[in-house]
Amino acid sequence: MKILITGAAGFIGSHLFKTTLDLGEDVIGVDNLSDYYSVDYKLNRLAHLGLSNTNKFIKCDISDFQQIESIISRVKPDYVVHLAAQAGVRIKLADSDSYISSNIIGFHNVVRAAINNEVKGVLYASSSSVYGDATPTPYKESAVSLRPKSIYGITKLSNELFAEIQSKSSKLRFRGLRYFTVYGPWGRPDMAYFRIAAASFGQGSFTLFGDGSVRRDFTYIDDVVDKTISLLMDLARRSEGFNDVVNVGGSRPLDMSYLIELISKRGDNRLQINQTTENQSDSLITMADNAYLKSIIGESKFTDLESGVELLMDWAKADTIRGELLNWIKSTV
Repeated sequence: MKILITGAAGFIGSHLFKTTLDLGEDVIGVDNLSDYYSVDYKLNRLAHLGLSNTNKFIKCDISDFQQIESIISRVKPDYVVHLAAQAGVRIKLADSDSYISSNIIGFHNVVRAAINNEVKGVLYASSSSVYGDATPTPYKESAVSLRPKSIYGITKLSNELFAEIQSKSSKLRFRGLRYFTVYGPWGRPDMAYFRIAAASFGQGSFTLFGDGSVRRDFTYIDDVVDKTISLLMDLARRSEGFNDVVNVGGSRPLDMSYLIELISKRGDNRLQINQTTENQSDSLITMADNAYLKSIIGESKFTDLESGVELLMDWAKADTIRGELLNWIKSTV
């Protein structure tokens, strides 16, 4: 199977890129190396994973149709794993054009190029953000009360609707993965766990939105990669025109206060917390119903948060990482 991964310098994309290469798959990764957070950090991530000095990586901006069309027509992948997107839910409206150019126009361009070049299927990153607070927990893929609370969530729901329409008018197979709060080594420096880790080493303070009672279904990066690969292999066995969405989460929501406690125990400084009002873009709780996931790939364990945080902090304590955490955080928009 020949695979093209977009967003290959990103958090999930880089780990998936490395794992699929290690498995012997024929993989090409593309990324525009945007400056939403430090480009140097992304390059360090690629270098650490052994992906920087390879002809398997191509710089490409998916919001430019000609760029992605040219690459897909040349590479001729069987499947595209589309992970490139403008991430984050807190970008201000005045600076939010990237949500439209990357998440909506970019997705449209990838699908259009895939259809033009007879790609067999597109597995793409959606998000638990599509649910919002109107959907009862645990979130089921079949829920119809989807009310995203952020522009980011709206763009991901738009992708799902676009995929559903295109699956009915083309031969493309589609599968959207609703990822739930992915964390781990080489994660995004705009995420709460990254900032808590830095603060636990005395690098700045952590801004807590609300009282810490917001709960998240935290999902460790290795679990996400493992499930993504299994779901891609399953998609390849589906018939033409297939379309679905799958929750990727462990179904164990835990509150932010507990995450802070776990990380602070493994740091070496008293955590300085600046508490502020809750963010209106944040859902009160996210929780995946993963029955459908299990029906596809069978029973599958998820790393518990306690073990995952230990692995995260082992990475963060490394000499080459620890001193840079705050710099990488400051690079975020």
